Amino acid sequence: MKNQLSRKTSNQNDDYVTRSQAEMQRRFVDLQFKRSELEKQLKIVNEVLFSLGKEMEQHFSYHQLYK
Repeated sequence: MKNQLSRKTSNQNDDYVTRSQAEMQRRFVDLQFKRSELEKQLKIVNEVLFSLGKEMEQHFSYHQLYK
C-alpha cells in the first residue's frame, strides 16, 4: 500500500512537472511571437519617422530658399 501511494505521488509530481514545462514552453512561444510582431511594428514606425524627417527637411529647405 505504501509503495502504491509513493508511486501515485510520484506520478502526480511527474504530471505536474510535465504540465509546468508545457506551460512554460507555450508562454515562451507566445512571447517570441509577440516580440516578432512588435519588431515588425517598430520597423514600420522607424520607416515612417525617417520619411517624415526627410519631408520636414525638404519643407525647411524650401522655406529657406523662398524667404
